[in-house]
Amino acid sequence: MAHILIVGKSFSGLKNYLIDNGHSFTVLQDMRTTKFPDKKFKNRVVADFGSYENLFKSVDNIQQERPIDGLLTTYENYILDAAHIAKHLGLPGISTEAAAACTDKERMRNLFAISPTKISPDFAVVTSEVDVEVFANNHQFPLIIKPANLSKSLLVTKSSSLDELSQNYTKTIQQINAVYQKYAPGQQPKLLIEEFLEGPIFSVDAFVDANGEPHILENVVDYQTGYDIGYDDNFHYSRLLPSRLSSDKIEAIRKTAKAGCRALGMTSSSAHIEIIYTTNGPRIVEIGARNGGYRERMHWLANGIDITKNAIALSLNRPLDIRSLKDDPVGVFELFPKTPGIFEGLANEKELRQLPSLHYLSIKAKPGQFVGKAGDGYKMCAVVILHNSNQQQFEKDTRYLREHVAIKVSQ
Repeated sequence: MAHILIVGKSFSGLKNYLIDNGHSFTVLQDMRTTKFPDKKFKNRVVADFGSYENLFKSVDNIQQERPIDGLLTTYENYILDAAHIAKHLGLPGISTEAAAACTDKERMRNLFAISPTKISPDFAVVTSEVDVEVFANNHQFPLIIKPANLSKSLLVTKSSSLDELSQNYTKTIQQINAVYQKYAPGQQPKLLIEEFLEGPIFSVDAFVDANGEPHILENVVDYQTGYDIGYDDNFHYSRLLPSRLSSDKIEAIRKTAKAGCRALGMTSSSAHIEIIYTTNGPRIVEIGARNGGYRERMHWLANGIDITKNAIALSLNRPLDIRSLKDDPVGVFELFPKTPGIFEGLANEKELRQLPSLHYLSIKAKPGQFVGKAGDGYKMCAVVILHNSNQQQFEKDTRYLREHVAIKVSQ
């Protein structure tokens, strides 16, 4: 039995998994995002993440009560903190330098730029509209503006002209402090402008061992964005397994993912690599030092791969097992409104709940709540997961979801 420190915050599925598999855990929770920091809960310690000195004191107190065997973090905001704690305790973990690169796209892009092969787009940090115009004058549209250190497509915008770029930059500057305060407290806002990579988007997960060797999953996930389905928004609408790509393109993606992990100097870390397949080959959008969203469910249902078991094994410096045992179809869908408004519910929710392939439905938004685009700092209204070993039934249910299920809003 191992004692696992979960850094930042956790979710019930992870805690239940640890208990069911004979492990114990302590959640080291961030005081800044805790509603009731003084309330006592079993297996929870609330700590000051604004000071490493104070954070390490809390960690040392936990260590004195029961030695910590390994660390896990599943949220982007706490990857760097987890790296510092691992270093402090002398436990397996990503280096603080690599963690900083994985959580700051400016550092990440600079390291990608010195890779032996081109693996990412041109970019620049922008602090004024003049910076934006200078970059635009030297690159072709469309162009992307995105935060350097946020996730979930928050405040990511695509512009097809200088006027649109100026408008998007102005709107982002107006929203950026509030969005960071809500989703990344303690992080310093930073904006990038970069080339828009033309082509379909994919992702693949990996586990990088203590020697820096990336173990890339065989299974590449196909994405569709909001733009792909006619929305003026850059969120990830669907994630699908198995990939429809040819075997040679899958191998090219896996090779690029491996090069990216090595360029960042990752060790003892999960990795989630997002890639766009351009006419010039795969290009990396970003690498996160964590497993991708929904991957625990997706790869278990589709491939029989236990992502959480491997993440724990990595934290304890134990052998990995990422063999794919099957190839069932699975789809994860994040639903956003096509236009901002007051959330009223899901169109055809009753019929959706009766689909044979429905595995999971979570409606995040509340009736009467104002909802909007990811590009404006809003999160999804609902998540749907479909799975069926019968390919025909899966495709039939997926078509129904695409054609008949949508977010209903009023103005």
